[in-house]
Amino acid sequence: MTEKLNRRQYIKENFRSSFQFLGSIIGATIEHERNFIRPPGAGEELGFVATCSRCGECEDVCPTATISLFSSDYGAKLAGTPYINPNEIPCTFCNKCITSCPTGALEESGENEKIGIAEVVTYNCLAHKGTLCDYCVRACPLGPIAISMEDGKPVINEENCNGCGQCVSACIQSYKGIYIRV
Repeated sequence: MTEKLNRRQYIKENFRSSFQFLGSIIGATIEHERNFIRPPGAGEELGFVATCSRCGECEDVCPTATISLFSSDYGAKLAGTPYINPNEIPCTFCNKCITSCPTGALEESGENEKIGIAEVVTYNCLAHKGTLCDYCVRACPLGPIAISMEDGKPVINEENCNGCGQCVSACIQSYKGIYIRV
């Protein structure tokens, strides 16, 4: 005997299958430089878009509400897929999004996971204006291997920075002296 689907489950399953199919077709034909940040474990964009079922599980389990889903306003390729903006809410790299992903679109890739890179905005940074400030350095969970003070100014080690956004969150400037870029 087969299990009977209710209306909601039926629509959800069809929606998921349709987006997975469209993602594989559109993702295979359109390549462009990504100007947004995916959650940890997303890997290469075309493979991610083709594999992501747009179920929203990653967004649901994110304890800091860092993960959002693209709306249909961004087109069929991106609609329903997750992104994060660590400049607004930092990522803690808890990996709950990875463990909850039913399709494997988000995969653990090792201890040097990187979603972006911090960059100092010298004209907004208090330390670059001569004020003693090291909030961004103290907030970094990776410590001096990712960001350190040199001559009283923050310096990013791009090789080790994972782009989590903790430094941005700690910056006391209203126009931040540091931000995360792709």
